[in-house]
Amino acid sequence: MSASAEVCELRGEIRHWRRSRADTSLYEALSDAYIAVFAVVLLGSMTISAVLNVRQTAGDSCTSAGCLETRALLPWLVALTGVLLVVVAARMFGPLFVSPAVSSWLLPTWADRAALLRPRLLRSALLAVALGAAVALGGASLGGFSGSAIVLLTLSAGLAGLATLCFAASSQTREDSGARLLTWALAAVIWLGLMVLALGRGRVTSPPDGSLAWIVGVVAGGLAVVLLLARVVRRLGTVRRVHLLAGGALAPSLSGALAGLDLALAYDVLLARRWRNHPPVRSRRGGPAGAKALVWLDLVRVTRSPHSLLLLAAAVVIPYVAETADLGDAVLLVASLTGFVAGLGLCSSLRVVGRTPGLARMLPFPDATTRAATIVVPSAAMIAYGLATGPALHGATGASWAVTWYLALAVGGSSTAAAVRWVTGRPPDYSRPLVSSPAGAIPTNLYGSAVRGFDIALLTIAPVLIWPTDNGALFSLALSGITLSYLTSRK
Repeated sequence: MSASAEVCELRGEIRHWRRSRADTSLYEALSDAYIAVFAVVLLGSMTISAVLNVRQTAGDSCTSAGCLETRALLPWLVALTGVLLVVVAARMFGPLFVSPAVSSWLLPTWADRAALLRPRLLRSALLAVALGAAVALGGASLGGFSGSAIVLLTLSAGLAGLATLCFAASSQTREDSGARLLTWALAAVIWLGLMVLALGRGRVTSPPDGSLAWIVGVVAGGLAVVLLLARVVRRLGTVRRVHLLAGGALAPSLSGALAGLDLALAYDVLLARRWRNHPPVRSRRGGPAGAKALVWLDLVRVTRSPHSLLLLAAAVVIPYVAETADLGDAVLLVASLTGFVAGLGLCSSLRVVGRTPGLARMLPFPDATTRAATIVVPSAAMIAYGLATGPALHGATGASWAVTWYLALAVGGSSTAAAVRWVTGRPPDYSRPLVSSPAGAIPTNLYGSAVRGFDIALLTIAPVLIWPTDNGALFSLALSGITLSYLTSRK
């Protein structure tokens, strides 16, 4: 009996064992399938309708040179972003990963490891193609590309996503840092493209025109990707078990957090995995005492992991791109949301204190003092981010420079309040009255956790959207200060 036949026989025995102990009736399975299909069709139709409406509105209102340049170049950057998401997902879970059960039952046996991993690699390849193609399809549709151009860009992005997955899988078998370097390289290319748009140096490029050269290029790229995939398949037997188990152990924890719509808990899972794999660091002695010690620890953490601060600094380019695209006062909202999302990595100290009440009680000062000390470094960084977006706000709103700096401070304060709200959010409380739903009984604050942070960003930036003056900025800063005061002092 061949190795593949033995693996198939093992899978069949495991499948038989699971199905013989299943307690779900056929009616329940059909009901769940109907709900899933109905949700996919409904949400898909809504998404397609929204994309088509935005495409038509953007095509009618986009007349300036900067907007035309942004609309021509942005679909390409969106397609590269889809490829980057494939690499990030591959690094997060591993291009190849198995569940803890498979790792315990099958990998230690004499079964052929390549035959076990081959179906998983093919499923990962299909997901990579779907992710890259879906992101590129949305970007090309919003960019006003023609039908043939949309098809070519979508196919190209799907093949690029598959190629990056194969590269990450090959890097996993070789146990090198190739996937990490590829991630930073793609991120740098996307950032440089955004910088070109922000400086107004972009050109109105023509989309893929469906010419013979494009078609030949896509076909040749497809053949090259198939050969690369075949090479990875031949090396599947050399992947070590420890590299296969890491992603399989992460998937259940992450799916459990997302099932409860607790994005902060999902962030905790990813953060714990990152620092678990981080090499040991050298301890630093000295520093101030009291609450200032928490501020000092945040500064030390930033020096050890500067990528969080670099991400916030790199995100400054996004409001400038929005200003180049003639979004007007909406640049204020874009700047606030960008600072909120990019600054979350700086709030890990506050997250640890908020999620570990026992640790906070061990400190020799009140909880409010502890939380206030842990937001000093993040708030300073986000205020600096807001001031860095000042020229973009000046060009978008047409306000004087004196008013512009007030608006920039309001943007920094709004980003800080939204980030603190997101980090200090409480998990779903199942002790409250539950609400009946098709998924079962759920707590009342479950769905609100999905929009946590974004609600505060909209609330605190609304005054300057309605009233882009110094008084509106002061009112926005007052709302941000009240929000921070409440979040740091609540029990």
